[in-house]
Amino acid sequence: MIEIRKRLLLLPWLLIAAAGALLFLSLLLPYPELQAAAAGPWSLRVADREGEILRIFPVDEEGLQREYRAVEELPPYLLRIFINGEDRRFFIHPGIDPAAIFRAAGDNLIAGRIISGASTVSMQLAGRITPRGNSLRAKLLEAWDALRLELRLSKREILSLWINTLAFGSNVEGAASAAREYLGRDVSLLTPAEAALLALVPRNPGLYDPRRGEPERLDSAAAELLVRSGIDPVRPDPAEVLARVRGFDGRRAWPFRAPHFTAYAAHGYRGDSRETLITSLDPELQQLLEEELASRVEAAAENRIGNGAGIILAVETGEILAYAGSADFYDIRHKGQIDGVQILRQPGSTVKPFLYAAALEKGMSPATLLPDVPLSFGGEAVYTPENFSNTYHGPVLLRTALASSLNIPAVYTVTEIGTAHFAERLIDFGFESVAPQKESLGAGIALGNAEVSLMELAAGFSLFQRDGIFLAPRFDQTQADPRRVIESQTAFLIRDILSSNRGRIPGFGMLSILNTPFSAIFKTGTSNQFNNIWALGATEKLCVGIWMGNFTGETVIGRPGSSIPAAAAVAVLSQAQGFDRYRVEAGASDHIPEGISRVRICSLSGMAAGPYCPGSFEEYFREGREPEVCDFHTPAGTVLPAEYREWIAMKGHSLQSEGRTELTIEQPAEGAVFYLDEAIPAESQQLRISVGGGGDGELYLDGRLIAAGTLPLTVWVPLRRGEHHLTARSAGRELVRSYRVR
Repeated sequence: MIEIRKRLLLLPWLLIAAAGALLFLSLLLPYPELQAAAAGPWSLRVADREGEILRIFPVDEEGLQREYRAVEELPPYLLRIFINGEDRRFFIHPGIDPAAIFRAAGDNLIAGRIISGASTVSMQLAGRITPRGNSLRAKLLEAWDALRLELRLSKREILSLWINTLAFGSNVEGAASAAREYLGRDVSLLTPAEAALLALVPRNPGLYDPRRGEPERLDSAAAELLVRSGIDPVRPDPAEVLARVRGFDGRRAWPFRAPHFTAYAAHGYRGDSRETLITSLDPELQQLLEEELASRVEAAAENRIGNGAGIILAVETGEILAYAGSADFYDIRHKGQIDGVQILRQPGSTVKPFLYAAALEKGMSPATLLPDVPLSFGGEAVYTPENFSNTYHGPVLLRTALASSLNIPAVYTVTEIGTAHFAERLIDFGFESVAPQKESLGAGIALGNAEVSLMELAAGFSLFQRDGIFLAPRFDQTQADPRRVIESQTAFLIRDILSSNRGRIPGFGMLSILNTPFSAIFKTGTSNQFNNIWALGATEKLCVGIWMGNFTGETVIGRPGSSIPAAAAVAVLSQAQGFDRYRVEAGASDHIPEGISRVRICSLSGMAAGPYCPGSFEEYFREGREPEVCDFHTPAGTVLPAEYREWIAMKGHSLQSEGRTELTIEQPAEGAVFYLDEAIPAESQQLRISVGGGGDGELYLDGRLIAAGTLPLTVWVPLRRGEHHLTARSAGRELVRSYRVR
């Protein structure tokens, strides 16, 4: 009996102990809401390479600003002021403050209504993490969650999460965002008086807004908070702060510079939004680019040029140093909020350096002779390209064709190497936008009918100054992965051609704006509809890309060509010479890599100069690809290949044509690949086949005779998808060549 009585006496205590244990264990239950709150989201701060804030992005579509700042970045007195204003015993209680509870109960009992609360910092944070309202049950659960918080986080961690999520009204949370909104200052720079005024706002944002609240009330409450925090009043005092911010518009406190670049960087950022994103942007180059674009576009208004975009890349690293998506972000009429660096447009002749780079690696050289004569490609009635100047230069060297941006030699070249091959090489050069278009591109790809972005053009162009290494553009200062896409010898040859003032003369004249006193390469372009005009320029330090035109699709008036963006590109690179870090000298890019030799060539044929050549100069060649001796110039006169016969007649020259008798298949090139252009009726798309030589000959396509007669022969055949084989026969000789149509 006694034993039973003892057990009954122990039972309540055991139940109490069990309940206490269960309560304690429940404190340790998973708290996923806390994890979610700690993870953010936070407003992303984007800064230039010097750490100056360019823009702060809200966390949602409603525009809520909530910056995260580590407590170590906040002034110690700010933390003291905020804690003393809300929870003086924060560092000594376990999450709930019994003394504050009894005090609040007494005050409310005496007043007969609720005039005081007992919420601690931990309870406020718990209520923010899991909002439940203001009922008694909600407050009890809030206190319970505060205990759970204290078991999981240190006091410093609780303080950090609390002060960074504290609601201040005006669609801002956290002390950092509130400091910008209400006081126009970075939170780390606040004075004690400013911190005190800010600490009042969460109590009642409408009543304690320092921009609009009653000055006497604010001054008195802030001074009292400073005294309670043990901080002697310091200058400026609250009254002076109020005088400064009275009527302050919070929108002016939020930086909004380089808007297109910051949007691009924020979209691509995969890091922690609590950290400031330090980008690669150079503020001096950014200002230079923006001012140059704005002034050039304004001056070109008479040409109906309404907008422009530009980008500057660091050649050595691929970093984006400047980025302007439009001439004026706020220009509604000209759709200034469209990002002209990223949208896809037809690039015109700016793709030609990449075409000739592909051709050089297919066996051509800067001295390869190309026809600049009336020719048709893809069907006689379908595609007959013309030069911008509407003139023909006859036989031209590849060097001249590229430097003077001649159209016909470019289209001839792409038919030689294959449109499919060139499309694939463009993708190798970083033009990812070409991939979904490549099945529908014809010979016009040589003149830029594939739509690409300005960023792709600049990134691709810079590889020529980087000895053939491609680096993807970077918005931060991390290391990009280098990728060789052309050989260093090819990059040198393109660089040498595009920096040559002599080679530009046929296309641009003696006084081209592209003739600079420092070493630089340039390429310009204009789309067929004259609504996109481009310029690319690069030194060994910087690569600049400029686009001008209209986002609305309106054509440019007066056909100004690409002289306006070219002038902008030259001006940017010239002004960048004023910065030591970007300065280059004349001849800076003249280093000749191994594997390059120099040969004196005939200025007409591009072959090694012979005894009868009237003019010659030295040209660069890949070792092992040096030319044979010129056979155009003979004791009997000058004799050109058969394809120049019509041009000779058109010009009325006294030259002779076709002095060669050996059998050749001049077009297409071996293994060439062609695409059917979906924009042109299939029955209208034809391939030009040229067979050279002397005497009688026959031409077979896939074993079927398609032409016979005196050589040379030119035949047009329909483009048909599949693998095809050509056979040319003459005087017992036979040549076989294959091509493919996709």
